[in-house]
Amino acid sequence: MTGTVRQTNVDPDRPQNAAPRPFTDFLAAPSLVLLGDPGAGKTHVFKEAAAAERGRFLKARTFLAAPAPMLTGQVLFIDGLDEKRAGRGDQDTIDALVTKLFEVNPAKVRISCRVADWLGESDLAALQPYFEQHGETPVLLLQNLSHREQVAVLIAQGATDAEAHVFLTEATERGLDDFLGNPQNLIMLWRAVKAGINWPATRKALFEVSTKLLLQEFDQERARRGSGSYSAADSGRSRAPCVPRGLSAMLMPSA
Repeated sequence: MTGTVRQTNVDPDRPQNAAPRPFTDFLAAPSLVLLGDPGAGKTHVFKEAAAAERGRFLKARTFLAAPAPMLTGQVLFIDGLDEKRAGRGDQDTIDALVTKLFEVNPAKVRISCRVADWLGESDLAALQPYFEQHGETPVLLLQNLSHREQVAVLIAQGATDAEAHVFLTEATERGLDDFLGNPQNLIMLWRAVKAGINWPATRKALFEVSTKLLLQEFDQERARRGSGSYSAADSGRSRAPCVPRGLSAMLMPSA
């Protein structure tokens, strides 16, 4: 699964470039930025592409800490810019990244970041001193899984082709479409059902199962830092439990 992406910084004179395309279409780019939601598959896409290009995959913190001569001239896939940043207003990490890129002078560079932690034009402008010497830098948004990709993810989890199709059909019929387009959420839902958790039969049960799945933090680095430590039990203790985005409309009672 190479991943389907959409370029977000498209020249107005070339609107056709905004159409979804395979990530592999951008392998020739000297530099690029890959954005995606938590669990969308950024790390998976980078690891596959690094193997295909004989490049080097490494976390942003590792890149910043490694001696420049160890990385010089390589194709670098720098994963998890958001994991290194102290917060959304943190530009120090970007500045340090640019400084290190000039020191390393990689053959090509790819950087990934969670959508919520990418500051758009501000971040792109901060990276521009390095990027501009190589021409256009595509900013790519990882798209939801297609049905074919959903089947492939489930087969990788041990499902047969027939089981995968049945599972996806039933999930859709039960109103759980929002989980199917994100690899991490799809895997969590599959594992929950395989573990014996019943499919939700009511809107209340749907809310409870969905909240428990969405409140899990698969990123252990974030969990250790505390940003992923909010649990389903915590939501039950709060006065006004947070309804995950995308579920509120689905869970509202009919008029």
